[in-house]
Amino acid sequence: MNKLNYYNILAMLASACLAMFIPFELVLLSYAILGPAHYLTEISWLKGRQFFTLKKYDYLLIIATTILCLLVKLPSANLIFYTFGLSLILLAISSNINRLIAFILLIAAGYFLLSHNLLRTIFGLYIPTLIHVYVFTGAFMLFGALKSKNVSGYMAFFTFLLCPVLLCVLFTGLHTAPSTWAMSNYGHFKSLNTTSLRSQTINIYTNQASIILTRLIAFAYTYHYINWFSKTRVINWHRISLPTAIIIGLIWIASVTLYFYNYRLGIKWLFLLSLVHVILEFPLNHRSFIGIGRIIRATVR
Repeated sequence: MNKLNYYNILAMLASACLAMFIPFELVLLSYAILGPAHYLTEISWLKGRQFFTLKKYDYLLIIATTILCLLVKLPSANLIFYTFGLSLILLAISSNINRLIAFILLIAAGYFLLSHNLLRTIFGLYIPTLIHVYVFTGAFMLFGALKSKNVSGYMAFFTFLLCPVLLCVLFTGLHTAPSTWAMSNYGHFKSLNTTSLRSQTINIYTNQASIILTRLIAFAYTYHYINWFSKTRVINWHRISLPTAIIIGLIWIASVTLYFYNYRLGIKWLFLLSLVHVILEFPLNHRSFIGIGRIIRATVR
């Protein structure tokens, strides 16, 4: 674990350095190359652990809710709100009747809460992106450090918190101008810049605040993927059958090829794959925060 934590510290620093120099390109390359490999292998790993739900087939309710939201063309904020809340309900409540009542209340709450622009933005934009790749990753790291009580684990978590701060204050004028390829393909992520900076008219490729924000996005996405692959021998997600490995490999090759051959189609496919893995990970996210709370309460007592 010490070696793994030190490796992760180096990986964070390397990701931060790359994000400092080529922020826009790094976002796109990490998303296109590392992204699909992460999504496919994590979905396979989650499936082997019944998606960390309370009952064996609870995950089918999450999938059914997702499909229903997509069929009736609900906004992404509603989709994430309902699946995020349902995942918590399925973990906290075992009685089917009580689950149904809680889900009905969740739907009613969504009708009122999602009328607020801030909440709609949080659920529709930030949870599937920055909150997923940074906040949830940080929660996993903190939970692991608290369980192992390993100094190197706390060091890794502290470095994870420190890197974004350093990216905001160090060498803010040191970066290469984004390539034509990056500017023509970054549109999928553009809303993160314009919404966060509360301006739809800024030039995100020359604005200083936008460049710094893109550094943070690039670091968060890149390290999120690296962190997953670094945990291979810890959580053993690589222990899969040969047919499953071949299928994952073929889909990964096809995904990367499609992305670079036809960006518009590739980004749609990668977004769908990313969204599926984000939603299916919600029960594990809830378990991580519940575990952190229990350890902290026990420590205080």
